[in-house]
Amino acid sequence: MDEIGSPLLAWLRRASGPKGRKLLAADVASRAAQALRTDLVSVYDALRQLRVSELISYKPDTMGLPYAGYLTVVPVAADVSATEKAWREALVAVTDDAQLADALAVSHAIFDGLEAIDMQRVIQGLIRIRGAAASLEDDFGFSVSARHILGSSKVLSRLPLATQRLLGIDRLPSTPRYLVVAGPAQPTAVLFIENTTSFELAVKAGVDSSIALIAAYGYGLNMMSDSSAGLALLESVRSRGCEILSRTGSGHDLAELFSHQRTYFWGDLDREGLRIAHALRQHIPQLELSGLYLPMRAMVDRDESSHPYIMLSGKAQQAPWTPTGNVQLDELATACDARAVDQEAVDIGGCKHLASTSFRDAMSTHFDV
Repeated sequence: MDEIGSPLLAWLRRASGPKGRKLLAADVASRAAQALRTDLVSVYDALRQLRVSELISYKPDTMGLPYAGYLTVVPVAADVSATEKAWREALVAVTDDAQLADALAVSHAIFDGLEAIDMQRVIQGLIRIRGAAASLEDDFGFSVSARHILGSSKVLSRLPLATQRLLGIDRLPSTPRYLVVAGPAQPTAVLFIENTTSFELAVKAGVDSSIALIAAYGYGLNMMSDSSAGLALLESVRSRGCEILSRTGSGHDLAELFSHQRTYFWGDLDREGLRIAHALRQHIPQLELSGLYLPMRAMVDRDESSHPYIMLSGKAQQAPWTPTGNVQLDELATACDARAVDQEAVDIGGCKHLASTSFRDAMSTHFDV
């Protein structure tokens, strides 16, 4: 169990009390993030791993996160299942590495339904992967998993992060990461866009005629109402290990785009969108908020053009804003503290003159929206 998983499980056990009362799933992640003083993304990852390890149970959404009903913490003194017993016996039969055996033992639930001989084959495959880890730097986790573990691509991604670290494959991306780029190879400005729907609408409006537009695509994205696409964008920028898909234009160079002096970000006007902007600035220091936030800033003050942080809007689990010291971000976070606006609400065709300027400049020059 990794550094977040253990304290999270301890907090969940305290919160559920000695009688193991059920916890409301809708807000448990944000409450845990506040209590543990950590970020929501880390809590999400830990919740998924605890559920896979059968230490907690809940009804998951499409991202594997609790979203409705209740979360239940499995009692400490739970009976050993037949799967756990068989898995531990397989570990004893295959390896005498106590550290590896202890790390793998907690993941027995993943292997429910496997015959004992297949369990041994899985462990042998994991040992091979650990031995070859140094040569796998340019590979993908799904490929490594399928080649070594019963032809199955997703086994490695289901293991806890601490176990992946022990195997030496924690930094392998599961699949290729893609950034889709529209616009000329030598743009006048670069605009990072959180949501792919708005990216496509910007292309259709001709915003890419002189500036470069960048968004992230990947499996499981583009159909969600949460921040999945924006977090994928952040991860691609953080790792720089991604491929370019050209929506329009060609010859795009990521290093040049990332270092462009006129670089902007446009996302949802909500806490998570602003957190993504703040995180992107850690990797692209010159990045500013786009002028396209100007109409959204006006919309968030009107109830008829904004929405609360509830399940209906996909924002019930967004944690309260923590001040960053960046005046602009903190002021916008205050403005959207109670209600939010999704970027898809902006008429990009009528506001495309704002795409190539900063929010700061748009505010000071009083652009029409």
